[in-house]
Amino acid sequence: MFAQNTSSPYSIIGLGDIEKSYFDRTSGLGHGGVALSNDRYFFVGNPASFSYLESPTFRNPFYFDLAIRYKNVGFAGSAITNSTANQSNDLQFKRLSFAIKPTAKWGLSVGMLPFSNANYSFKGLKAIQGGGFNVEAQYEGTGSGNLLYFTNSYMIAKNLSIGVQSSVLFGQYNDKETIYSAVTDSVLATDRNVVLSSPYFKGGILYKKQVNKNWNVSIGATGSLKTNMHADYQLKVTDGNTTLKEVNERRKNYTALPIMGAIGIAATLKNKYTFVADYNAQNWSALNYRGSNYYLTNSSRISAGMQYTNNIIVRDNQGNTASYEQSFLQFGFYFNRSYLNVYDQPLKEWGVTLGAGTQLNRSGLGLQANVEIGGRGTTNNGLVKENITQIGLTISYRDFWFTKKVKKYN
Repeated sequence: MFAQNTSSPYSIIGLGDIEKSYFDRTSGLGHGGVALSNDRYFFVGNPASFSYLESPTFRNPFYFDLAIRYKNVGFAGSAITNSTANQSNDLQFKRLSFAIKPTAKWGLSVGMLPFSNANYSFKGLKAIQGGGFNVEAQYEGTGSGNLLYFTNSYMIAKNLSIGVQSSVLFGQYNDKETIYSAVTDSVLATDRNVVLSSPYFKGGILYKKQVNKNWNVSIGATGSLKTNMHADYQLKVTDGNTTLKEVNERRKNYTALPIMGAIGIAATLKNKYTFVADYNAQNWSALNYRGSNYYLTNSSRISAGMQYTNNIIVRDNQGNTASYEQSFLQFGFYFNRSYLNVYDQPLKEWGVTLGAGTQLNRSGLGLQANVEIGGRGTTNNGLVKENITQIGLTISYRDFWFTKKVKKYN
């Protein structure tokens, strides 16, 4: 590799970089929060959490979230020879979500989430079989996978909720390999365009219990089965202005997602201090997917974090009091063993996160911000290490879409 100037060279493999963030409050907790829920804001990662939203009484609340993220990646390693092309910057909208609570036990949410991302551009040398020499090659690719989801969550017992996220996983990936001949002036180009689509389902369960006057403990888990991805596949190989090969076909089971699961625990002390820990695992080795000098292996991630909440006491016209969150601070970390093994080097990732947020008086508007600093990869065996800095912002809005009239009697 001579130069790297976009998102990640490792996103050339498979569906690209699998997104670990749900772009909600868990982003400031090391991306841990499978066991979290709340009545005034929602968590996307566990489909069972939505039934814990505020129940409709004489007013019917709705919830709306919009999330954006800025990402900077610096690249290091012997493969980076151009010191002016070792940075990547990216700013994107990442999540749009809406949730309501139709009944006291039933929660609903719809929205769109990123699932994966591919974005790379680099040069290298490619060996010509039988020729005994190498030629210069250029590799470029872009694409992403996204989830359009609909979540149902239901409280089946006083402290127990289940949920199912029904999604359409779709995306488009383009990649191009250009080979420049060292003998002639011809240019051999291979263009691929892949449009993927498949239904995708994830289940969740959440148990929440007030164990005493000080502690509230919850346990959550999520899981999804193997998902086969179908694709509309297009391939075109050209030598200069001459088309050598062209393919347009529908491919069933073009690629697949493995069995995935996560389990987490959360504990809250005096409604102020919340501690979370998650373990996430994905069974990629069962797919038996490998290529030249790389293969897919089982991945796992450990996440942990802590949140401090500043609450205020509010009194209504009848003299009743209630505690509401005014602001919060978060700290977290994670360690991830990626599903990639390149040149016998397991691709590892780590990061620390900070988060903060506030409610803007009684307008229903809330702001959440988080910062993540971490790294991925190694410089061993000529590989590239990525130094990552991310800044996220989530805008939340809560209001009432229908208010019933309340009759008063003397």
